[in-house]
Amino acid sequence: MGPAMIEKKINVIREASTPLIGRKIERFETAEILHHDGTWDDWPDLPIRIYGNGRTMLSVSWSRFDDLWLSNDTSLPFAVEDATTRWKPNGINKITGAIGCTIQGVSLGRGEMSIESRDIEIWTRLVFDLDGKWLEVFNALDENGYDLHLVKPDGEFRKCT
Repeated sequence: MGPAMIEKKINVIREASTPLIGRKIERFETAEILHHDGTWDDWPDLPIRIYGNGRTMLSVSWSRFDDLWLSNDTSLPFAVEDATTRWKPNGINKITGAIGCTIQGVSLGRGEMSIESRDIEIWTRLVFDLDGKWLEVFNALDENGYDLHLVKPDGEFRKCT
Protein backbone atom coordinates (compact mmCIF):
# COMPACT_ATOMS: atom_id res chain seq x y z
CA MET A 1 0.00 0.00 0.00
CA GLY A 2 1.50 3.29 -1.07
CA PRO A 3 1.74 6.47 1.03
CA ALA A 4 -1.27 8.07 -0.70
CA MET A 5 -3.50 5.08 0.12
CA ILE A 6 -2.32 5.03 3.74
CA GLU A 7 -3.06 8.74 4.04
CA LYS A 8 -6.51 8.21 2.54
CA LYS A 9 -7.25 5.47 5.09
CA ILE A 10 -6.01 7.71 7.93
CA ASN A 11 -8.32 10.51 6.79
CA VAL A 12 -11.33 8.15 6.69
CA ILE A 13 -10.48 6.90 10.20
CA ARG A 14 -10.04 10.48 11.44
CA GLU A 15 -13.41 11.57 10.05
CA ALA A 16 -15.31 8.58 11.47
CA SER A 17 -13.61 8.41 14.88
CA THR A 18 -13.33 12.09 15.82
CA PRO A 19 -16.86 12.20 17.36
CA LEU A 20 -15.72 9.58 19.93
CA ILE A 21 -12.57 11.37 21.07
CA GLY A 22 -12.96 12.39 24.72
CA ARG A 23 -15.98 10.09 25.14
CA LYS A 24 -16.27 7.15 27.50
CA ILE A 25 -17.07 3.76 26.01
CA GLU A 26 -20.50 2.86 27.37
CA ARG A 27 -20.83 -0.48 25.61
CA PHE A 28 -20.09 -2.38 22.44
CA GLU A 29 -22.15 -4.76 20.36
CA THR A 30 -21.19 -7.64 18.11
CA ALA A 31 -23.35 -9.75 15.82
CA GLU A 32 -24.55 -13.31 16.12
CA ILE A 33 -26.03 -15.46 13.37
CA LEU A 34 -28.81 -18.02 13.77
CA HIS A 35 -27.96 -21.47 12.40
CA HIS A 36 -30.48 -23.91 10.91
CA ASP A 37 -30.36 -26.02 14.08
CA GLY A 38 -31.60 -23.05 16.13
CA THR A 39 -28.27 -22.20 17.78
CA TRP A 40 -26.63 -18.79 17.73
CA ASP A 41 -22.95 -18.21 16.97
CA ASP A 42 -20.66 -15.18 16.83
CA TRP A 43 -20.46 -13.56 13.39
CA PRO A 44 -17.27 -11.44 13.40
CA ASP A 45 -17.68 -10.63 9.69
CA LEU A 46 -20.15 -7.95 10.79
CA PRO A 47 -18.95 -4.78 12.52
CA ILE A 48 -18.28 -4.18 16.15
CA ARG A 49 -20.37 -1.21 17.25
CA ILE A 50 -18.60 0.93 19.85
CA TYR A 51 -20.94 3.27 21.73
CA GLY A 52 -19.64 6.33 23.52
CA ASN A 53 -21.48 8.57 25.92
CA GLY A 54 -23.36 11.45 24.33
CA ARG A 55 -25.08 9.17 21.81
CA THR A 56 -21.93 8.64 19.72
CA MET A 57 -21.02 5.39 17.99
CA LEU A 58 -18.53 3.89 15.58
CA SER A 59 -18.99 0.67 13.62
CA VAL A 60 -15.76 -1.06 12.53
CA SER A 61 -15.44 -3.96 10.10
CA TRP A 62 -12.36 -5.44 8.45
CA SER A 63 -12.58 -7.65 5.35
CA ARG A 64 -10.37 -9.05 2.60
CA PHE A 65 -6.71 -8.23 3.11
CA ASP A 66 -6.93 -4.65 4.33
CA ASP A 67 -10.40 -3.28 3.55
CA LEU A 68 -11.66 -1.19 6.44
CA TRP A 69 -15.32 -0.18 6.65
CA LEU A 70 -16.38 2.48 9.16
CA SER A 71 -19.74 4.05 9.92
CA ASN A 72 -21.29 6.27 12.57
CA ASP A 73 -24.64 4.50 12.37
CA THR A 74 -26.07 0.98 12.42
CA SER A 75 -25.70 0.34 8.69
CA LEU A 76 -23.83 -2.76 7.51
CA PRO A 77 -20.94 -3.17 5.05
CA PHE A 78 -22.83 -5.83 3.08
CA ALA A 79 -26.32 -7.30 2.82
CA VAL A 80 -26.89 -10.23 5.16
CA GLU A 81 -29.31 -11.78 2.65
CA ASP A 82 -31.54 -14.38 4.35
CA ALA A 83 -29.43 -14.65 7.50
CA THR A 84 -31.09 -14.00 10.85
CA THR A 85 -28.86 -11.89 13.07
CA ARG A 86 -28.99 -10.29 16.47
CA TRP A 87 -26.71 -7.87 18.27
CA LYS A 88 -25.16 -8.96 21.54
CA PRO A 89 -24.02 -6.31 24.05
CA ASN A 90 -20.55 -6.63 25.59
CA GLY A 91 -20.17 -10.21 24.40
CA ILE A 92 -16.39 -10.40 24.02
CA ASN A 93 -14.99 -11.00 27.49
CA LYS A 94 -11.39 -10.13 26.66
CA ILE A 95 -12.31 -6.53 25.74
CA THR A 96 -14.95 -5.71 28.37
CA GLY A 97 -12.22 -3.90 30.33
CA ALA A 98 -12.53 -1.09 27.75
CA ILE A 99 -16.02 -0.22 29.00
CA GLY A 100 -15.89 2.99 31.02
CA CYS A 101 -12.56 4.08 29.52
CA THR A 102 -12.18 7.38 27.67
CA ILE A 103 -11.11 7.28 24.02
CA GLN A 104 -8.10 9.59 23.78
CA GLY A 105 -6.97 8.82 20.25
CA VAL A 106 -7.06 6.35 17.38
CA SER A 107 -4.14 4.96 15.37
CA LEU A 108 -3.77 2.79 12.29
CA GLY A 109 -1.25 -0.01 12.74
CA ARG A 110 0.76 -2.05 10.31
CA GLY A 111 -0.09 -5.74 10.26
CA GLU A 112 2.10 -8.68 9.33
CA MET A 113 1.76 -10.54 6.06
CA SER A 114 4.13 -12.33 3.72
CA ILE A 115 3.76 -14.10 0.41
CA GLU A 116 6.48 -16.57 -0.59
CA SER A 117 8.78 -15.27 2.19
CA ARG A 118 8.34 -11.68 1.01
CA ASP A 119 6.94 -9.12 3.48
CA ILE A 120 3.85 -7.27 2.28
CA GLU A 121 3.01 -3.81 3.61
CA ILE A 122 -0.50 -4.08 5.01
CA TRP A 123 -2.23 -1.72 7.47
CA THR A 124 -4.81 -3.84 9.31
CA ARG A 125 -4.83 -2.73 12.95
CA LEU A 126 -7.09 -0.05 14.42
CA VAL A 127 -6.00 0.86 17.95
CA PHE A 128 -8.00 3.03 20.35
CA ASP A 129 -5.86 4.78 22.97
CA LEU A 130 -7.81 4.55 26.24
CA ASP A 131 -6.99 5.36 29.87
CA GLY A 132 -3.74 3.39 30.04
CA LYS A 133 -5.20 0.61 27.89
CA TRP A 134 -5.36 0.03 24.15
CA LEU A 135 -8.37 -1.51 22.43
CA GLU A 136 -7.38 -3.14 19.14
CA VAL A 137 -9.76 -4.13 16.34
CA PHE A 138 -7.72 -5.96 13.69
CA ASN A 139 -8.18 -7.95 10.52
CA ALA A 140 -8.29 -11.62 11.53
CA LEU A 141 -8.38 -13.13 8.04
CA ASP A 142 -11.53 -11.60 6.56
CA GLU A 143 -13.23 -10.78 9.85
CA ASN A 144 -12.72 -8.70 12.97
CA GLY A 145 -10.37 -9.75 15.73
CA TYR A 146 -10.12 -8.06 19.13
CA ASP A 147 -7.59 -7.47 21.89
CA LEU A 148 -7.32 -5.23 24.92
CA HIS A 149 -3.71 -4.41 25.73
CA LEU A 150 -2.54 -3.25 29.15
CA VAL A 151 0.74 -2.00 27.65
CA LYS A 152 1.04 -0.18 24.36
CA PRO A 153 1.14 -2.80 21.59
CA ASP A 154 4.31 -3.25 19.57
CA GLY A 155 4.45 -2.29 15.95
CA GLU A 156 4.39 0.61 13.53
CA PHE A 157 1.48 3.01 13.97
CA ARG A 158 0.17 6.17 12.32
CA LYS A 159 -1.81 8.54 14.53
CA CYS A 160 -5.25 9.34 13.08
CA THR A 161 -6.75 11.46 15.88
